[in-house]
Order: sequence, then C-alpha cells, then structure tokens
Amino acid sequence: MKVLYRNLWASRDARTLILSSLILIMCVLLELTFLFFPDILENTIFQFIMMEIIFFEGSFQPLLVLLHLVNWGIMFLSTLLVYTSVKEYSGGRTGLLEIGAILITFLVTSILIYDQWFTLFLVCLNGLILLYLYILMQKD
Repeated sequence: MKVLYRNLWASRDARTLILSSLILIMCVLLELTFLFFPDILENTIFQFIMMEIIFFEGSFQPLLVLLHLVNWGIMFLSTLLVYTSVKEYSGGRTGLLEIGAILITFLVTSILIYDQWFTLFLVCLNGLILLYLYILMQKD
C-alpha cells in the first residue's frame, strides 16, 4: 500500500492529473445525462431545475442553463489542468496557442449543442476562469 501511495499519490503532479481527469470524466457524464435523459430530472426531487419562464414568446429554463454553464466551466478548467499537467510532466510549457485551441474547441462544441447565447455566456465564464488563473500566476 505504501508503494502505491508513494508512486501515485505522493507526487503533486500525479495527484493533480488523476483528480482532474476524474472530474473531467464526471462532468462529461453529467452533461451527457442532462442532454440525453432530461426526463430523469422531471421525476426526482430536482425537478425544480426544469422550471420554465416565458421570455419573449419562448420558454427559458434559467436554473438548467446555469447548471450547464457551471458544468462546462468545470470541464474547461479540468481540461486545462489535465493538459498543463501532461505538458509540464513531459518537460514543456503550455502556451497561449494551446489554451486558445482548447477554448475554441469548447466554443465550437457548445455552439453545435446549444445556441449562440449559451456560447456567449460560456465565453464570459471561460474568460473569467482564464483571468483568475492569470491573477494566480502573478502572485508567484
């Protein structure tokens, strides 16, 4: 058991990689559940998430959209953590081009699944996450 701890869990890089990968997988599975099985929420205690508001001759589910945004934000952050952990472990540094590619991948995927308003909110959320990470880097 100590060998497993020493080889896998004692290293901060390995621990970050393992936990970030698990969080990413969990968020993807949660998002797939929301996309393909929305009727599961309607029959549980969490049916208040599906509350609709009539807004400009259309329905809007603010809590569900907020839940999707939080989930996509966590997926973006954990994807950045996994990528930078692997990149730094292999001896490189993550550049702005790679971060931009991850951001564009998330935005293209979100516009294919949702509408342009969700993508706009996702751009703002991802920008806040990147700003937060930039501010954290300045304190070192």
